[in-house]
Amino acid sequence: MIHLSKILCPTDYSSTSDNAVRYAVEFARKVGAYIRFVHIISSANPLEKITAGQEESIVPIEEDDVLPDSFSRTLMAEKQKGLNADIRVLKGDAPKVIAAQAASWGADLIIMGSHGRSGLHRLIMGSVAEEVFRSSDIPVLLVKQDAAQKIVSD
Repeated sequence: MIHLSKILCPTDYSSTSDNAVRYAVEFARKVGAYIRFVHIISSANPLEKITAGQEESIVPIEEDDVLPDSFSRTLMAEKQKGLNADIRVLKGDAPKVIAAQAASWGADLIIMGSHGRSGLHRLIMGSVAEEVFRSSDIPVLLVKQDAAQKIVSD
């Protein structure tokens, strides 16, 4: 039997990510799971990047510094409706941080958005969702950008 009690949902606050958040909220309601939303800030400053051979640390950031009001309002409204959830804002390489957070927290499922890029753009930019999907030891549910019409709430 499959038991899902902890869902990890990475978000970058994009519209694709918002679809995944909505999907995760409804999925959690259906199965009675707890959701941990994770927002990762990558280091844009080259001096802050970890040198080769060193372990990358996961650094917590003050959530109020990067949590958009719209996301905060949505999360509070869902929690008032009975959703069990929290959010962590962390710093590091997104795929590594997502995998580490899933492992340390004991997540049963990762639900995240996928922009569905292809061709040269994907080659240049890479895909966080693809890297998480390929490296994860737990199931990963990818929500495509155009999946909004499939999300139905009670």
